[in-house]
Amino acid sequence: MPTRQKVFFLTGLFMILSTMVFAADQLVFVTLITRHGDRSPFTNIKNANYKWKTPLEQLTPIGMKEEYMLGKKLRKRYVNNLKLLKPNYVDDSIYAVSSDYNRTIESAECLLTGLYPPRTGPKLENGKNALPYGIQPIPVRTVSKTSHLIMMPYLQYVAILKEYIYPSKVWQAKDKEYQPEFKEWTKILGNKITTLANILGVGDVLIVAEHHNKPLPKGLSKENAKKIIDLTSWGLATQFKSEKVSYLMGGELFNRIADNIKDAAAEKSKYKLVYYSGHDITILPIMSLLGVPLKNSPGYAANIEYELYKTDASAYIIKIRYNGNYVKLPIMDGKNQCTLEAFMKYVKEVNAKYSTPKAGASKQPLLF
Repeated sequence: MPTRQKVFFLTGLFMILSTMVFAADQLVFVTLITRHGDRSPFTNIKNANYKWKTPLEQLTPIGMKEEYMLGKKLRKRYVNNLKLLKPNYVDDSIYAVSSDYNRTIESAECLLTGLYPPRTGPKLENGKNALPYGIQPIPVRTVSKTSHLIMMPYLQYVAILKEYIYPSKVWQAKDKEYQPEFKEWTKILGNKITTLANILGVGDVLIVAEHHNKPLPKGLSKENAKKIIDLTSWGLATQFKSEKVSYLMGGELFNRIADNIKDAAAEKSKYKLVYYSGHDITILPIMSLLGVPLKNSPGYAANIEYELYKTDASAYIIKIRYNGNYVKLPIMDGKNQCTLEAFMKYVKEVNAKYSTPKAGASKQPLLF
């Protein structure tokens, strides 16, 4: 066979084999967790006099766009490429649930609009759009503000920090390291800063201000602004370096996701995608419990995807992605995947370490 023909033959054979390998593992189910998009801050810096077009704590137009664009990426992956979802929404193919905050509910709605954009919505019998522009409504459920599923209620969150994090050696050391600068920052910003915990509120404002191209508060150097922002990111991530704290904060969701996956593998679930719309402190404990704690706090629209694949041998494997990149869990032995059995065994081991059953009861996940 001439060399040129050999090249074409081998290229074609490679493409066929690649397709066969790809087709061997069929994506059958996904659990998605997201942080809300860009929001206005929780409070203000007294001496900065920032004016926000969006009321405090609310999703901004930038945040809406971030979630919409994430939805478009997910459509490309799960509708166009992996064929998990149909091009037009099918009832009960998606279960979306949000914490009971405007910013997370709106973020879910924006993401789902990207996943099923205008012109994919239902038609009337005469062929015209049922809704203007062919909009496709998808239900978003909410949990109560007292629920522990997506985010620990704030006062309980603070209580956990006071018991486990603020007294820790690493937190105390960092607090001591920056004590000399707290007095200067208080004078410049006008906000009372006496501990590292105070920094997180101020740092949040600076992070949002930077995202919106706002000037620095008068007298605050770029170097000090960066220190405060970096400390804020470090502080949030450090809160969840402890697996015990992460279990207290995220154990219910960690187990709920395992149940979602188990039901999908047993073909007991009608859903193809289960979606949880939450916060940075929704993502942080999950990553920690998976054995891959984050070094920095998650950005806006950060996301985790648990993907369940069925192999040609009718077995199941799990792949996990964070912000679109595969995550290698410790149980994956350097690979991008693990068996369903290995994953469930790992979940059971985590529960065995941190759940606290009542006397005489069998060990069950600690559901708050």
